Amino acid sequence: MNQFLKIINILVLWLLTSEIHAQKELNAIDFDQINQKKVRRLIRQMQDHRIDYFSDFEASVGPDDELNFFVSYEKEYIVKEPPDLVWDSYIYSDQTDIWDNHRVSFGLLYSADSESIIYADQHYFGIEEGQIFFLNLRIINGLVNLPVAFKILRIDPDQRRIEFSYLSGGKASGIQIISMDKTDEGYVKIVHTSYVKSDSHFRDKYLYPYFHNKIINEFHQNMKKMVAFHAKSSSVLTQLK
Repeated sequence: MNQFLKIINILVLWLLTSEIHAQKELNAIDFDQINQKKVRRLIRQMQDHRIDYFSDFEASVGPDDELNFFVSYEKEYIVKEPPDLVWDSYIYSDQTDIWDNHRVSFGLLYSADSESIIYADQHYFGIEEGQIFFLNLRIINGLVNLPVAFKILRIDPDQRRIEFSYLSGGKASGIQIISMDKTDEGYVKIVHTSYVKSDSHFRDKYLYPYFHNKIINEFHQNMKKMVAFHAKSSSVLTQLK
């Protein structure tokens, strides 16, 4: 019996050890492929705070957390294309492309599904729950660069809803929600709702919305162009059939 228990203990230990080694370590990051100094520094700081694996990252806000004490903002956008096309464009577009524009540059992406790290010179089509993004925000024409990291919490195709949260340990906690509704004209109304809370109410109330709105405006304008491209491509393919 003692020999049997020893074997069981060895098997359990082996399974736990295998699970740990299967997790992607932050040491696997190739910092030479991250263009932004502030993003590299942010990841180093996280490592200093004993974040060793990507699975150690936690969202600052969960999808079901109470948001009563957060400052909230809401922006609306209209996209004059069919809802399915708009949703698919947001979900399946190249992530290194849509997160790379004038005010935002792509640092890296970690896919929990494939346990892969994607850099700016690579392609990764589609967002997935559990993905972690590191971006660099260019404020005041690049005079200030702010690194930001967030995690995709929930993707609901039935409700056409995407939720993502800043990682815990940053200067601010928050969650952002992108939802889509069909208009009477058959187009799409996109509502981008942001909840934020930091140690500075002044920053949350006045500074954050000013710069945040510029960044999300640029993102959704970029997505509109992506949707238009997909609509044109779809039309061409239909004509060729």
